[in-house]
Amino acid sequence: MFPILSYAGLLGWMRKGLRNGNWRRLKTTEKALFKAALWYARFKGRILNWKVASQLLSIVEKIKDTLGNRIVQAGVAAAKEMLTRGEESAVFTWCPQLRVWLTEPRYVFWLGLTRLSTKYYVQG
Repeated sequence: MFPILSYAGLLGWMRKGLRNGNWRRLKTTEKALFKAALWYARFKGRILNWKVASQLLSIVEKIKDTLGNRIVQAGVAAAKEMLTRGEESAVFTWCPQLRVWLTEPRYVFWLGLTRLSTKYYVQG
């Protein structure tokens, strides 16, 4: 039913989280739930409870998150914000090329990179 929530799958995701550094970003309660589920799956085979499985899948999504994904998400958010503000203030009438740039993946990636780098620079 949930091949990802078997002992081997959970152990693999935990190892990946330890390797890519996302394990340290998890809250203490999330780590405890994941370790308890890992222990349970070791003896029972897999996790079948839907409530626990949904919580574990949200933790797995946090573990799978990479820097590239965070950059793209920040870029898409910045592009959407610029698009709405540009339409409200009629920027696209005197700079129509900006609308094209906001749809280019390289520009969106650059927006996300600058958004994240200035966020960390300003916050310290």
